[in-house]
Amino acid sequence: MENASGIPSALSYSLNTLQGTSFNSFELAPSTGSSSVSPNGQIRFMLPNNGLLDMKTSKMTFSVTTTASVGSRLPAHTDTLFSRLEIKAGGVTIYSGNSFHGVLENIKYNMGSKIPCGVTGHKDVVDCGDHEGAYIGAANASETYAGLGSVNNLFSVDLGDMAKIQPRLLDVSLLPSLEIIFTVADSNVLASVKQANIGTGGSNGITTAHASAGGASFNIINPRMYVNMYSLASGAYQQAIRARMNDVGYLSLCYDSNLCFNSTFTGSSRFSLSAMSLKRLTAVFRKTSATTQGGLIPIVGHAKADFDGDGAVYGVFGSSLVNSAGVAEYQSKIQQFCLPTSSPAHNASVDTGANALYTGTNPCNLQFKIQSAQVPQYFAGVDQQAELTKHAYNVDEFAKAKVMPQYLQNYHAFAVPLELPTSPYDKKTISGLNSNSTNMFVELTSNGANVDTGGNYEVLVFATIDTILRVGDGKALEVLN
Repeated sequence: MENASGIPSALSYSLNTLQGTSFNSFELAPSTGSSSVSPNGQIRFMLPNNGLLDMKTSKMTFSVTTTASVGSRLPAHTDTLFSRLEIKAGGVTIYSGNSFHGVLENIKYNMGSKIPCGVTGHKDVVDCGDHEGAYIGAANASETYAGLGSVNNLFSVDLGDMAKIQPRLLDVSLLPSLEIIFTVADSNVLASVKQANIGTGGSNGITTAHASAGGASFNIINPRMYVNMYSLASGAYQQAIRARMNDVGYLSLCYDSNLCFNSTFTGSSRFSLSAMSLKRLTAVFRKTSATTQGGLIPIVGHAKADFDGDGAVYGVFGSSLVNSAGVAEYQSKIQQFCLPTSSPAHNASVDTGANALYTGTNPCNLQFKIQSAQVPQYFAGVDQQAELTKHAYNVDEFAKAKVMPQYLQNYHAFAVPLELPTSPYDKKTISGLNSNSTNMFVELTSNGANVDTGGNYEVLVFATIDTILRVGDGKALEVLN
């Protein structure tokens, strides 16, 4: 790679100098003053007014308590516990998010465009042991954190799309007071299981709903915002900013926003939008029963012992045909994204493995239409659904799905790219589809004899758009979508 002068980097000896650089991290308590927030409640933080805020590494930490004795289990990924993230500047919304924040973050984890942390991110659904080291495999035992989690926070969440704002360091002195608002999700993000030490293939086990399913709830305990701030004593940065504002009249900050369109899927879904730069369309399907509490869903491909005569199921990985051997993995109902097929049916058994038998000869194909233009130019089968989705998220392989049935049953998504491909170190380029001059209609359609059109699935389509925040003199703001 060459520098701006055309000299190869290996032969360049010049260095840029910024003097007086300092770093500090600050702890912020919620402005609402509450140390315990229940489902559908809000957590608000007012950020400092001076300094360079590192949006990528600033995070909220917290602990969780759940309803005891109903087999409560938290979903994978702490982001799932929150339904919306909003950011305001002086009361003006500069990032509105959407009501499916947890779903969107799970898609990123599934794709590999976001990497989960096993320590503070609650990376996986737990079965018989929790993050305090306690055994919770007995009947009725709930996952709750009243030990270590009562004196230290165990989990964290980042700022979602805003964590990738460009530039990464935001001079907050240029903006009105920033406020971050997290909305806690509904209690139905939890699972409620009968007994954890009996897994897939077993009756009255972890895949079976507890008798009190629907009554499990949770509280976010001791939320704290930790913001990482830099400062520069040389004044060079501030002078550069002032020169830029004098030349252009404003500074531009760019970040992604995601609009979500949700409906019952009966074979197609249609919506309209207007955006300066539509980067990507992503569709995921959930069973309509996903928003009710119940047992956990097995991840296809992992072994589990025979408890009731059905034999070990999902034999793909490891010692999958050896009784009492192998690794079992699960997900909550709220996180299961699957292809909307008639066979296997939406209510096929998870304990016999019938829900993962994609042995039918009829297809379930998908295609987007934008103002009647077909994207792609054909109805995509499962192979091209996977390949286009990887292309849209700029990954070579999915982070979660390891085999085709697992992709179709647990981690399915269908996405199409509408911007130029990028590399990790590229400068931000806005190259998505521009529809500012018209109200653009988008439709997700399907064909094939294996499409479930009976209303047993809901579809969530995320439209990823570029957002530009213009900051002018006197802390004037303009948001362009």
